[in-house]
Amino acid sequence: MNSKYHIQITSKALADHFSGRALKTINRANICQDSIKNQIKHDWLHFDSNTFTEGFDYIKKQKEIAVEAIEMGEFKSARAAFGRLLHTWQDFYSHSNYVRLWLEANQTTSPEEIIHDDDNILSHPDLRSGMNYGFLEYLALLPILTSFITPRMPDDSHAKMNLDSPRSGPLFYYAYNAALKRTTTCYDELMIELKRLETNSSLIAGFRDQ
Repeated sequence: MNSKYHIQITSKALADHFSGRALKTINRANICQDSIKNQIKHDWLHFDSNTFTEGFDYIKKQKEIAVEAIEMGEFKSARAAFGRLLHTWQDFYSHSNYVRLWLEANQTTSPEEIIHDDDNILSHPDLRSGMNYGFLEYLALLPILTSFITPRMPDDSHAKMNLDSPRSGPLFYYAYNAALKRTTTCYDELMIELKRLETNSSLIAGFRDQ
């Protein structure tokens, strides 16, 4: 998903829970996942190339880092870990065929109605994500080359499968809404975990910078 939409989604979902300063740290960590170094041999950060196991393991690890950092009062580190896991979850919907599988099963739904945690889709045997074909994928992102390169890419490529922006077509809005709902769920689940651990309320407030 393009950085613009990562920021939009994260801000919309979390603005009521974090101060502007805290949210800025979360957003910065989120979009830094798309740095050039993280595009090379880091497919799991974006759920590319069917790296579902690795991607979900990464999300779990970042949540553990966030929780530990909150309990140690290391709030910037906690927000950064939270931003990183949000990026990966948000990319899940725009880089996989989750939306397409959802629509096959629910053909009359609108983008706002999509369910982001449908176990039938998450465990679907045909769940796939776009393959990362390296430098060709980078070239396909360049506006001046997109119309020339993308049609020539394999059907299973990220270039052809992605729902990263409205330019990808109407399915983007389903991916956007699923990512928005997932972002809210991630926050709720983090708060539930902190409550389970009986984390001091002042530490949670510090994490939220409120």
